[in-house]
Amino acid sequence: MKKIRWGIIGLGEIANKFAQAVTKMDNVELVSVASRSKEKSIAFGDKYNVAIDRCYGSYEDIVKDDDVDVIYVAVPHPFHKDISIMCLKNKKAVLCEKPVTINEDEVREVIKAAEENKVFFMEAMKTRFLPINKKVKEWIDEGRIGEVRLLQADFGFKADFDPLGRLYNKELGGGALLDVGIYTISYSSFIFGNKPICIGSNLYIGSTGVDECVSINLTYEEGKQAQLYGAINVNSKREANIIGAEGRICVERFSSSDTATLTVNGNEEKIYMPFDINGFEYQINEVVDCINKGKLQSEIMSWQDSIEIMRIMDEVKAKGIK
Repeated sequence: MKKIRWGIIGLGEIANKFAQAVTKMDNVELVSVASRSKEKSIAFGDKYNVAIDRCYGSYEDIVKDDDVDVIYVAVPHPFHKDISIMCLKNKKAVLCEKPVTINEDEVREVIKAAEENKVFFMEAMKTRFLPINKKVKEWIDEGRIGEVRLLQADFGFKADFDPLGRLYNKELGGGALLDVGIYTISYSSFIFGNKPICIGSNLYIGSTGVDECVSINLTYEEGKQAQLYGAINVNSKREANIIGAEGRICVERFSSSDTATLTVNGNEEKIYMPFDINGFEYQINEVVDCINKGKLQSEIMSWQDSIEIMRIMDEVKAKGIK
C-alpha cells in the first residue's frame, strides 16, 4: 500500500495530538504544515521534523504542494467549509475536524466539492473508530443487552471564561452545542441511526451570546430515546450509558475511551482496550485505507452521516433557543 503524505492546516492543541500519532505510524508521513503565522508554522514543524520550506505561512501555499496527498483541517469550525473546499478544488483529500461545518447547508457545499472533484472527504469523528466503541457496537449487535431502549451521554467541561476566546466567542463558532454537543449527537447516531422522529432541546445562552450548556432529547422509532447533555461551563463525567432490555453498557469518557463495562443479570464484564498511540491513529488508518482503495468516502463516517447529523444539530439549535 502507498504511504500517504499528510499536511495539517491549523496548528492548535488538537493538531499536536494528530501530529503525534502520524509521526509514530508506518503507513503515513507528515510532510507539511500551515498556519497564518509563518513563525508558528516553523515552530510546529520543528517539533515533528517537517522541513522548514514545507512549513507554510498561508493555507493557500500548502494546497499547492504536490507532495501532499491529504490535509487534516484543524482550524475553528466556522472556517471548515471554505478551507475544505479550497483543498478539494486543489485535489487534496480532506479529513476535517468535527463539527464538519456549522450547519447542514455548509456541509452540503463541501460534499458537492468532493463529488465534483472526485476527492476523498471525511469528518474527523475519531470516537467512531476507537476499538472500545467498535466492541460496544459488537455487543449491541450480538444482543448482549437485548434491544437498546435508552442512551444517556454527557460531555461537559469547565472552560475559563474568555469572551474573545474560541469557546465563548460567537464569531468563532463558540458554544457547547458545536464544540461538545456534536460528540453526544454523533454517538447517538452511532447507536440509533441518524433519523430521530422527535427532537427536543434547551440551550442556555450566556452573556456573550453563545450556548454555555445544552440538553437534548432525541426520540426514535419504538420509543427509543437519547438523553444528551453538553456544556462548556461545568465538568461532567463524559460518560455514555447504553441501556437495553436485558442489560447495560457503560463507556467511560466515551469520546476518547479505552474502557467499557457490560452488565447483564448483575454480572459485570469490564474490558480495557488501550490505544496503540493516542486514539487518533484509528481514524487516520481509515482515511489511508479509503484512499488506497480509491474510495471517496468512509462507510463508517459517511457523507450522509455528516449531513444528517448536522441536520439534527440545526434543529436542536432552532428548538433550543426560546
